[in-house]
Amino acid sequence: MDFLNKIINRIHDLEEKDFYKYLTVIGIVLLLFISFFIFRYYRNVSYFKGRIEEINERREADVRNILSRMEDVKKRREEVNAILAQEELFKIEGYFINDLLQTLGIGKPTESTVSKKELGELEYTEVELNARFTSISTEQMCRLLKELEEKKRINIKELEIKKSAKNGRAIDVSIKIATLQPKVEEAA
Repeated sequence: MDFLNKIINRIHDLEEKDFYKYLTVIGIVLLLFISFFIFRYYRNVSYFKGRIEEINERREADVRNILSRMEDVKKRREEVNAILAQEELFKIEGYFINDLLQTLGIGKPTESTVSKKELGELEYTEVELNARFTSISTEQMCRLLKELEEKKRINIKELEIKKSAKNGRAIDVSIKIATLQPKVEEAA
């Protein structure tokens, strides 16, 4: 309270001319102070508006990208369904061993295994065939690969070629091919 009384006494002791001088200086300082805060406010507002626009543009680009990928997935799913519908009773082991290898004149593989793998929430099951050939010619292997590439239903997943230990002019081949089949709903 004493401090406030000293200030009030000091103001009363001032001449009118000095009082208006001090009042003007205080007014200018307050005006500058307020102007500075208004400037900072509008600068921050414009910065954050720019950031919001940038974020919205990125979000819209991401949404467009997701929608286009979704359309691609739909097209691929339709293609897969069309391919699956062409040969509903397709069995990869029967096609590969009984049809393709006999047509090409290649003997049966020394080893072959078939495995099924569920593809998460998709409505397909992936059926893989692993086959191993020993001592086949490069020409036979090339014809086999050409036929497998032309068959849209089959996907070559892995191919391993080694020089044959038995015959120096032949090769040993391990191949993994796969196809998709619609999931079979199990009866409860």
